[in-house]
Amino acid sequence: EIDIFGSSSPPTSCTTNLPISGATASGSESTNPPSNAIDNNFATRWSNGALGSWIRVDLGSTQNICSVDIAWYNGNARQYHFVIATSTDGTTFTNKFSGDSSGTTVNSEKYIIPATDARYVRVTVNGNTQNSYASMYEIDIFGSSSSATSSSLYNYGPSLTLSGP
Repeated sequence: EIDIFGSSSPPTSCTTNLPISGATASGSESTNPPSNAIDNNFATRWSNGALGSWIRVDLGSTQNICSVDIAWYNGNARQYHFVIATSTDGTTFTNKFSGDSSGTTVNSEKYIIPATDARYVRVTVNGNTQNSYASMYEIDIFGSSSSATSSSLYNYGPSLTLSGP
């Protein structure tokens, strides 16, 4: 009898809305600071008029994250072009997603990223289909309910069991 076990990816429950301890940005309009993007209020927003503007949120500690939800300002009338990157130290970022918003809703849109351990999530906006503005009502980061690193939770190596005479 030969039994072979293994997994190419860990089981993921990407359902925990992780708490965000703060937000910073490359710039903002005086009435639309980065803190507005994490206040759970769809009547406020973060906004900056420069191409390549970014907002960075701090989770307070390293968490296992797997998706980012963004509610874009005027998201039902324009598509935003953006990149999502993650970091454990706030300095060195790795791109995890590059694409466009749907352009069909002002509600939050979910962007799935490869499960990764990070403390910081940065969204860089490279304009939209109407102008060079970066503007969002809200950003939420989702992950697993455990803050332990994925390498301590899962054994990625295959197993082999041999039995018999």
